[in-house]
Amino acid sequence: MTMVKQVVLVMMTLGAFGACGGKKGSTTPMDDSAGTLGGPHTDAPDQSGQMVTPEKMDEIEQLLNRKAGLMSRCLAVAVDNKELPKNSHGKITLDITIQPGGKAEPIKVIKATLESKALEECVIGHVRDIQFPQLPKAYPTSHTYAFEAM
Repeated sequence: MTMVKQVVLVMMTLGAFGACGGKKGSTTPMDDSAGTLGGPHTDAPDQSGQMVTPEKMDEIEQLLNRKAGLMSRCLAVAVDNKELPKNSHGKITLDITIQPGGKAEPIKVIKATLESKALEECVIGHVRDIQFPQLPKAYPTSHTYAFEAM
């Protein structure tokens, strides 16, 4: 085999691995009791339209990350209102469900190292204002915002 053919073969193999998204799938073959292994059952309903794609998950994560600067203003307001000391730092973790229409509801604080109702309400309000992408079904996720006052 020529060097060019070897390079092309390696590139095609790497491209095939890259196309799978890099996530490890199940290594257990499926048994459909018809003697064939792997792949979907022929009698199974098509649920491909019912999954939230990795691209949509990444888009949701990016939208949440882009709000980090805005969230820091929530801490500034809590410090200005004397709810928190000037040197405050901590994290708030939210449990978020993105509805198929692109709105986050419900949103709950599941962990907070800063005790401020105003801070929590401000963060929840900003997440509620985000217009997320349309999804085939509700998508539960969580996100943590870190805060540090100066």
